[in-house]
Amino acid sequence: MEAEAAALSQLQLQLLALVSDLRLTRERERAAREELRASSERWKATEEERRREARELRAESAARDDALQRLESRVKCLENENELLERNEKDLKENIERLLQSREAFMRQYEDSACSLQWTIQMRDKQITVISEKLNSHLALFNSVGKEVAAVKQVLGDVECLVGEKENVVSDLKCKVQRISVLEKDFVGTVVSCNMPFLVSDHYLTEMLKELHNMETALQKFQDIFSRLGHEEMKSSLPVCESQDCKRNSIPGSQVDLPNEDRMIPIIDETANANAECKPGIDTGSNQVQSPPSLKHYALPCSEPVAANIEKPECPPESEDIEMGTSPEHQTHSANPDPDIENQS
Repeated sequence: MEAEAAALSQLQLQLLALVSDLRLTRERERAAREELRASSERWKATEEERRREARELRAESAARDDALQRLESRVKCLENENELLERNEKDLKENIERLLQSREAFMRQYEDSACSLQWTIQMRDKQITVISEKLNSHLALFNSVGKEVAAVKQVLGDVECLVGEKENVVSDLKCKVQRISVLEKDFVGTVVSCNMPFLVSDHYLTEMLKELHNMETALQKFQDIFSRLGHEEMKSSLPVCESQDCKRNSIPGSQVDLPNEDRMIPIIDETANANAECKPGIDTGSNQVQSPPSLKHYALPCSEPVAANIEKPECPPESEDIEMGTSPEHQTHSANPDPDIENQS
């Protein structure tokens, strides 16, 4: 019995030891489970953080990729724009060089044209001075003719009809002289201002020459009338007493003779030197027209007393004469027609 009791006590002790061991193992197991549960929770939290960080990193990498693509596209655009700018710069440089070359060419042409215009203006001024001198000489001639008319009026007082015709002719001559002065003023104004083309000035020259021709024909008729009147007066005064002849001879400008070729007053004397001097001035201007051939050795008859009383006007030198055009009517009525001039016209 004691052995059984001792065995039972030992069994009880063993059972108690086993129970305590079981409790310890259960506590350890519970602690291990809690630790595992905590570690799993921590692992899950870390896993979620890692996933979140991975997502953020992926989003950042995607954003960086987009930014890189945008930057690459921007760089390409900038490179293209740079190429375009370089091309435009080259084009601008070429255009600037062309503009500079064209400007230099334009300045050269402008200087050449300005020089040619100045030269032509100087030539026109010389021609105008020569024409004015010739017109002054013609006006002096007309004044001398007026004096002769005044002297003849004192002698031919008895012939009233012829005196009326003479006065009409003198009034016509004065009107024509005034018209010539007006045309001269207009011509000088147009040439100085250079607003009208040179063809208009040539037209004015032809008109002035026509007027001069008409006046010269009128002077011829006038002197023919005076010569006829002188002959008729001489024929009618032969049977009359010699006192009237002495009285007529005492008055200057009363003797009227037939016009002779030896007593001719040259009105317009043009030479070949005028043609040689005017040709370079006419050839230089592209828009200038060559004036027709000059009127040579056109003369008016005059009586001996008139030639003695009238002072000869100073004619301009032959080197400054101008080629003055003649119309077909002028050539037919001229005293010494030239066949070469008619062929040229």
